[in-house]
Amino acid sequence: MVKRSRLVIDKQHKLYLRHRDRWRVAEMLRSQPDLREINPERDLDLWRHLFDVDDLVVVGVTTALAADIYVAEYCWGNIWRNGVPVETVTYCITAANLLRGATCAEEMSPRQACEAVLGRLRTARVPIVMVVDDGGGGLECWCDAEPCAYRLMVSRGRCPGGTNRKTQKTHRVLWADPGTRIPWEADFELVA
Repeated sequence: MVKRSRLVIDKQHKLYLRHRDRWRVAEMLRSQPDLREINPERDLDLWRHLFDVDDLVVVGVTTALAADIYVAEYCWGNIWRNGVPVETVTYCITAANLLRGATCAEEMSPRQACEAVLGRLRTARVPIVMVVDDGGGGLECWCDAEPCAYRLMVSRGRCPGGTNRKTQKTHRVLWADPGTRIPWEADFELVA
């Protein structure tokens, strides 16, 4: 059995948050206006593009090829083999992880505090590949797990396009790295 690794965000990214630190949702959507439209299929495709078409991934309780997977409440950031994660491709920092231990120098709502932590991570050049609205008032970010930079993590976050079980709201992609926005077919043409 693989133990879940805890991802620790450096305290400097979470202490004495200010409004000027925020990477606002409005800014994210302004930079990628097509994401204003709610489209669960597109959002899942953006997440799936983090993997190769034939990688085995887990979404909800389903393990399948990345190209064939359907949305669920949760998805994982690993490539799986025989029921065990063998490689961490991307890891999710949930809203709870973003806010755990955070302090604010100015009054903020939990969502604004998430934006402030994300802004600090972005300024620190943490490799954020996707920001997702978790459907419960929080923000999550999927980060690139560079090879050998992290030990294997069992990384689980809200599945883009899925539905929050408590609120019944869809998890929306609010920002995605331009690399996730290239269709697989075009990606393979660049390699060939």
